[in-house]
Amino acid sequence: MSSADAAGDRKDVRVPALAPDCDLTRLDLSPQEGFLLSRIDGHTPKDLLSQLAGLPPHDVDLCLARWAEAGVVVWSKAGPPATERVNGASATRAGAPPRLEANASSPEGESAAAATEAGSPAVASDLPALDPGLDIPEEAQQAILDFHERLERPYAEILGVASDADARAVKRAYFQLSKEFHPDRWFRRDIGPFKEPLERIFRKVVEAYELMSDPTVRAEMERSLGADAEAAPVEGADSADPKAASERAERRRKRALSPFSPLGRLIAKRKAKAKSFFEAAMAAVSDERWLEAAASLRLAVAYDPKSALYRERFGEVQAQAHEIRFAQLMKEADSALSFRDRKDALRIYEEALIFRPYDPEANHVAAKLAWLAADDLHRAKEYAMRAVEADPDKAEYHRGLGQIYAAAGLKANARRELKTALRLDPRDLEAKQALKSL
Repeated sequence: MSSADAAGDRKDVRVPALAPDCDLTRLDLSPQEGFLLSRIDGHTPKDLLSQLAGLPPHDVDLCLARWAEAGVVVWSKAGPPATERVNGASATRAGAPPRLEANASSPEGESAAAATEAGSPAVASDLPALDPGLDIPEEAQQAILDFHERLERPYAEILGVASDADARAVKRAYFQLSKEFHPDRWFRRDIGPFKEPLERIFRKVVEAYELMSDPTVRAEMERSLGADAEAAPVEGADSADPKAASERAERRRKRALSPFSPLGRLIAKRKAKAKSFFEAAMAAVSDERWLEAAASLRLAVAYDPKSALYRERFGEVQAQAHEIRFAQLMKEADSALSFRDRKDALRIYEEALIFRPYDPEANHVAAKLAWLAADDLHRAKEYAMRAVEADPDKAEYHRGLGQIYAAAGLKANARRELKTALRLDPRDLEAKQALKSL
């Protein structure tokens, strides 16, 4: 059922939202309830949550009533209809993350030394050298190498934003980085050994964006890290015997983490919840239910943000979820175009390009819509140029860019692109007409 149909049929259009500063640790969540909670975004009506979470409506009602009573959920006015759920689609373009195995290594097997506050697990140190023979400029190769060195830094530094940046700033930073480091930028080009570091960069950028743009997850991560900080040993720098001071500090830390101490019980409870969500995510991965897996891993990271394993899996799964989201938005855009709503279609295409910024067809259509629906030739040129860059052998994309140049009065540029279109496809009558009109 399409989102438009769902919106037309729904009876209960109340929209639940997470209360500001809500504390998820107050809730005893099953993996299914955790997934349901992750879909509450302040825009999705109550009756659609049942479809998204795959739970009976009665169970959703009970959960929402219990969470509202606990002060975790509040009710807002009706928002825009949510998109329908799409399951099972795998990434089809180059640069998509590798398919994950459901029997991924357990959290107990990871090395604690590899985890930092928001860094990544150890990555290959044997990065490639600059190679002028590849289909990627040397300056772009150097940018990949330089950025790769930042992957173990906190998320804010990876994205280049302040630690307290709001969701809008995080989204803007992600969009700029994805344009530079999305593997699709080099689709069908020989980038040799730079393929793997580029994919690692993109997965880490996705991970940082998704976790920093979710205020509830950020709050939970801060609570988890705060609890860990309470147990951290405090070195006696002024002690005459630094070794003895360090040993005392370590003993204090162990006492703080004891299962008999309040802090130890709290941390153990959070880690147990994280493990439960991780296991649910791996089960979802085995069925290629990427959206559900990403939601469960998001909560696993929130409850145990120091787990390098959870963060690494989240980045991989979320990249797959982005492909699903892109497919959803393409359906929505087609629906908007069928109703001749060009402005809404442009909005949807621009949201879709966040998830796949170098998809040539999406950029080509967005360029037309920015020109015809918004009369924004600057935006239209940017999208049209990206379409040509992503697939330079398609006449239609050169023709589209040429028509936009012509509309902007840039006749020399327009002739160049239209002639290129005709060289690629001499039967392109629309390009012939546009060139003749110049």
